[in-house]
Amino acid sequence: MADSNSTKSELAEAMKKLMARKPFAKISISDLCDECGLNRKSFYYHFKDKYDLVNWIFYVDFLTNVGGKSFENEWDLLVAICNIFYQDRVFYQSALKIEGQNNFRDYFYEMLEPVVGFFVKDLFQVQDQELFVTFFCDAFLTAVLRWFSMESELTPEVFVDELREVLYSAAEKISRKVEPGQ
Repeated sequence: MADSNSTKSELAEAMKKLMARKPFAKISISDLCDECGLNRKSFYYHFKDKYDLVNWIFYVDFLTNVGGKSFENEWDLLVAICNIFYQDRVFYQSALKIEGQNNFRDYFYEMLEPVVGFFVKDLFQVQDQELFVTFFCDAFLTAVLRWFSMESELTPEVFVDELREVLYSAAEKISRKVEPGQ
């Protein structure tokens, strides 16, 4: 009998192949099992549903590419996260479009919140840090969705550099408009 990680990996590869060919909503558990030669029982032993499988794929990619590594700054971490998406663009473009309960966008957002929270905590000295974490998570997720929908082939490094430039320019312009004592 195959080990647990091997079976999960086979199911993950099957999901990626199927998502490259058809919309997530049209992929059934039977399709997944047929694609990799496993039975439904094997699937449900490892995952509660196909959403769980998609989220697990990102979780493994995240741990492999980001987990345990130290980054000089938050921008390097964002580049690493974007590299995950970029390396498997077809899959993640489809995954980010999934609708419904337990969808990938919500899962990614939940994973992003503590990362953004870590970097935002020192930027704003206010009572409600959650407001700023939500704002920056929403902004980053929206920017990633737009990046994926663009026709150009921006690398993760260029994409994050452009985000940084936009944020720094906006912050500089805003700070010039704020009067002293406000």
